[in-house]
Amino acid sequence: MKVHRAWKILFFSLLVIVLILGYFANQFTPSPQPAFGISFSAPYAEYLGFDPMNVYLDILNDLQPKKIRLMAYWEMIEPTPRLFTFDFLDKMLVEAQQRQVEIILVVGEKQPRWPECHRPGWVNDLSVSQREEAELSMIRQAVEHFKPFTAIKIWQIGNEPFFAFGLDCQKTNKQQAQAQIALVKGLDDRPVMVTDSGEKGLWIPTARLGADIFGSTMYRVVNDHRFGYVKYPIPPVYFRIKAGILKVVAKQDRIIGVELQAEPWFSQDLFQTDLSTQLALMNPKIFAQNIDYARRVGFEENYLWGAEWWYWLAKKQRDFGMWATAKELLRK
Repeated sequence: MKVHRAWKILFFSLLVIVLILGYFANQFTPSPQPAFGISFSAPYAEYLGFDPMNVYLDILNDLQPKKIRLMAYWEMIEPTPRLFTFDFLDKMLVEAQQRQVEIILVVGEKQPRWPECHRPGWVNDLSVSQREEAELSMIRQAVEHFKPFTAIKIWQIGNEPFFAFGLDCQKTNKQQAQAQIALVKGLDDRPVMVTDSGEKGLWIPTARLGADIFGSTMYRVVNDHRFGYVKYPIPPVYFRIKAGILKVVAKQDRIIGVELQAEPWFSQDLFQTDLSTQLALMNPKIFAQNIDYARRVGFEENYLWGAEWWYWLAKKQRDFGMWATAKELLRK
């Protein structure tokens, strides 16, 4: 009898869990026609051996994306204390504006692309409080400078503030993250976005920081130092459940995908990874599968991660497969 009772309890417990998860999944309404854009990192394009402006122009002219996420890396815009240089990003924004491309501009120390925390060397000599003040000052100067560009539709404040990942890159202090968001909202009326890891992030603490939009990453195959390469065994409904929880618990209505994997997750440097391994990890077939996965999740927007790598394949390896696949997708 005790065994029978235990099975009944287990059954009803699982039923309750399924019903709760189903409830949250139904709170999120998938978009029937998700839009796709790209993220672009100028320093990474340069690291791969290219003039970043040439790469950017080729992306604009050939791929013709309608949405791009750009990064205002701290070390680029304030290489010397209180001496700002915005020329390069100005040129990128002018080119986007001429083509009516919508821009997400990321500001702050925590930014997409390794080493994840991007700071000029002089910041390392500051105390924690001085560093936080310097970051707020940098964000103020950047937003004040860039806000005349109407191509900018969203300000992204930092990147995954509560996710410790990267080289000497810790979690952002909650009060600091809130101060950054409040600062930008006080300077401009365009929406502010915060982001979190799609697979590992808790989402709710980040969504409660006070931003208008929540952005999730979406990676399918990653490298774990313990297990090697791992494909996340999670179905699209996993993201819909988390999105539904945000809508109910954090009152967050707008959720988008900010990093959809379209390049290999490198266990070591690209130049130390043979091409066959790279193409086994990401190729047009896997790319198409990831696009299908994102469509089944149903976020209204998805920004592809890997444009610099597609360009490197096309120009250095004469492999146009990824570039052509992205071109077909983005031109629709």
